[in-house]
Amino acid sequence: MKAMVLHGLGQPLKLAEVPLPKVGPNDVLVRVRACGVGLTVVILVATPGRITSYPRIPGHEIAGEVSAVGSEVKNVKIGQRVTNHFYLTCGNCIHCRSGRETLCLAPRGNVGAACDGGYAEYIALPERNVIPIPGGVSDVEAAVASDAIATPYHACHEEARVGPGDSVLIIGAGGGVGVHMVQMARLCGGRVLAADIGADKLALAKHWGADEVIDARRGDLAKQVMALTDGRGANACIDIVGNKQSLETGLQSLALLGRLVIIGAKPKAVYKDDPSFSIDPGYFLHRGLELHASRYVNAAEIAQTLELVRRKRITPVITQTFALEEVEAAHELIRQNKTTGRIALVIN
Repeated sequence: MKAMVLHGLGQPLKLAEVPLPKVGPNDVLVRVRACGVGLTVVILVATPGRITSYPRIPGHEIAGEVSAVGSEVKNVKIGQRVTNHFYLTCGNCIHCRSGRETLCLAPRGNVGAACDGGYAEYIALPERNVIPIPGGVSDVEAAVASDAIATPYHACHEEARVGPGDSVLIIGAGGGVGVHMVQMARLCGGRVLAADIGADKLALAKHWGADEVIDARRGDLAKQVMALTDGRGANACIDIVGNKQSLETGLQSLALLGRLVIIGAKPKAVYKDDPSFSIDPGYFLHRGLELHASRYVNAAEIAQTLELVRRKRITPVITQTFALEEVEAAHELIRQNKTTGRIALVIN
């Protein structure tokens, strides 16, 4: 089969002909039709220690149809269309059994890092990692939904707890996750304040439902938020950028009892700048603030997200698609922050 292969830390991916993945008794083999491309992969391939061994095939947002199943697989059928969960987990610990798979006590890593991923014609995955795709949802939509829409689902419902009338500041609102965060926060009843840099990103956020757009390059972001909220601040800030400046600004933008939700993080090993930020305990205490880490989703939330897509309550915003062999061009656009919305591979 054809695959884009990573041979070492930070190296460009190379198109290669490789053997079909081996399918264990509890695994399924999926013919990949689409794979989302996002900042997570770009960071992962450049961060020391994230890839467990080389060569490795990256890519973790897949959609396709099952072409073979292992001898112990009970609930997945050949021909079934599926997407996947990013984390490789034990399925038995207290966190897995309580719907917090991302905090598994015996984790085996991530798809595309600890096992080969979806930048290929086929991928082998544990049965517990695949989620059925409902009719009416395309392969590209499902691939993007498994991360770029499911992540906002969890962040808005479980961490930011967005409710009707809440003002929600989204930092990084024009990117592949951010534009879906705008839609999800609106669906929850929030008034969305979308912050980003660049007219194209702000225009996209506005098109998909932002009530107000804020160009982060035009003066103090927190002051702009206060001006738009009559001095009260935002009830929640969801930060997808995850650097020191954005996180400290997010805190300063919060209203009393406000919630800062961290979605993204920019590791020092890749971006050179230290993302650590400061908290004044007194300020935090007296304003009753909350700090939340929103770490991906559970498998049930992916299924719920796909149902929202099926019912047209959320629209996957896919602005560009690429062929498998063009993945390095897609990665470079992300590195240069030249993408709006989500981009994806279409694998024929």
